[in-house]
Amino acid sequence: MTLHIDTVLSEVDAALENRRFAELKERLCGMEVADLADLLESVPSAKGLLLFRLLPKDTAIEVFEMMEGGHREELLAAFSDGEVAELMENMSDDDRTALFDEMPAKTVKKLLRLLSPEERTLANRLLDYADGTAGRVMTPEYVDLRVRMTVEEAIERIRRLAPNKETIYTCFVVDEIRRLVGVVELEELILVRAGTPVEEVMDDAPVSVATDTDQEEVARILSKYDRQALPVVDRQGLLVGIVTWDDVLDIVEEEATEDFHRMAGISPTEESYLETGILALARKRLTWLLICIVTETMTSSVLKGYSDALERMVALAFFIPLLIDTGGNAGTQAATLMIRGMTLGEIRKKDLFRVLSREIVTGLLLGGVLGLIALIRVSFMGLDGGVALTVALALVTVVSLGNLAGVCLPFIARLFRIDPAVMSGPFITTIVDVIGIMVYFEIAHLILGL
Repeated sequence: MTLHIDTVLSEVDAALENRRFAELKERLCGMEVADLADLLESVPSAKGLLLFRLLPKDTAIEVFEMMEGGHREELLAAFSDGEVAELMENMSDDDRTALFDEMPAKTVKKLLRLLSPEERTLANRLLDYADGTAGRVMTPEYVDLRVRMTVEEAIERIRRLAPNKETIYTCFVVDEIRRLVGVVELEELILVRAGTPVEEVMDDAPVSVATDTDQEEVARILSKYDRQALPVVDRQGLLVGIVTWDDVLDIVEEEATEDFHRMAGISPTEESYLETGILALARKRLTWLLICIVTETMTSSVLKGYSDALERMVALAFFIPLLIDTGGNAGTQAATLMIRGMTLGEIRKKDLFRVLSREIVTGLLLGGVLGLIALIRVSFMGLDGGVALTVALALVTVVSLGNLAGVCLPFIARLFRIDPAVMSGPFITTIVDVIGIMVYFEIAHLILGL
């Protein structure tokens, strides 16, 4: 059952006011880790520090791993070097790497010095992998089994290693030089007869990813094959870590947030909205707004070029907003479908012409319906029939062109190794605006003889 944070806050305040620390500690220990993280993020930093110190060591580490970056940095700033060292030492390796990614390089160097030599070496190795790759998000906390083990020996090894590993439900089989040769589920080891070699139970064609595989591709592979964990191997095929389903959930959230930002013409931010400064928020939005202003000068130039036509038929100006808005929206819709399909691996380069043909037909259908509505609307306004026909045909054409732009631009971006999400929102709208106005007045020229 979900805990209501306001109720807990009231209980915490009452316990603190009456100095009932033992009772408060017992209450905190009975809460879920996720609820504790929410609680500590909801109170002032001084109170959060006090509550954090009341938690048992293992629980405190789990809570710290689940908190957001800004709140964690506040806690670290209040801790002694000894407390920070203990916390960093006991964090899971992938969560610690993610924390380091959020911090300034100077702070990371200080924290690395507080780690033991073994943990420092491991942390540096993970940080050496490129950001956004499997190597950067993986954890070396996995259960490895030898290919010649019996199931009894394997289960005994799992039992011995379990307390310090990320997962025990999926185990990874390696040979003498630690080359990945198989994967076996704990359930399979338990169910087979005694004395059976692990080699007979394991899947000898395991799905794996390389250390330089993009994290988005890792998420797609894990989802496709419905795995709890994916092994990560180096160039020699040696097992170096695993990516688990909870890591993938973080990846999906991060990638989705990044795509939403880019599709809206906002530079991605690492902090949450409320933690990001106003100047930073303005700066993140300004770039694309400036680009839009510059590119929209093309629209003004096009309108100036058709000024004679506007002077002779002022009614044409009434429908310019209708055309450019409809075309831009159609392009954004098509781009959103393309970006999602490309991200999930449903649409590939070889599918370009098939997708184009589908979107052309879709654009004609949508444009036809909208054009018919526009034809009726213009007729009711008492305008010339030629104007009504011009607006209707322009709508059909602009919607179709918007669809084509929404399909082609993400493909072009992928071809040049640019995130396709960049080619959405403001970018597509601006392009379709310019082309749409030109098409509109050329159709008017043909039908109305302007």
